[in-house]
Amino acid sequence: MERPSLGPVDRESYWGWVASALFLLLPVDLFTTLLCAAVVGPDAESNPWMAWLLAQPPSLLVAVHVAVGVAAVAGFAAYEAVSRRSERFGAVMLRAARLYLVLLTTAGFLIFLNNLGVLLFRRSFLPALG
Repeated sequence: MERPSLGPVDRESYWGWVASALFLLLPVDLFTTLLCAAVVGPDAESNPWMAWLLAQPPSLLVAVHVAVGVAAVAGFAAYEAVSRRSERFGAVMLRAARLYLVLLTTAGFLIFLNNLGVLLFRRSFLPALG
C-alpha cells in the first residue's frame, strides 16, 4: 500500500515563521520589557533570568539577546539541513517545526500583549506571570 504524499514543503514560509517568532521574542520583548522596567520597576519582572539581566549593564542584556538569536537561527538552520537529507521524514520535520514556530510566535504575541498590559494598566494579564 502506497503512503499518500504530503506534497512539497515551502521552505521560504518556514523561515518567515522563524523570523516572526524571533522578532517577537527578541527585540519586541526586549524593548517592551525595558519599558515595563522603567514604568513599574525591574523588581516586577517575573522571569528570573530577565530580572537578573535587567540588573546587569545594558550591553550584556543586548549581547545575550543577540547570542540567543544567533543560536536560534543556527539551530533552525541545522534542523532544516537534517530535514533536507531525510527523504522519508523531511517534509514531516518541517511541518512539525512550523507548528512549533506557530506556537512560539503565539507565545511571543501573548508576552507582548502582557507587557502592554503592564505598561497601560500596571498589571499582568497572565496570572502565571503576574
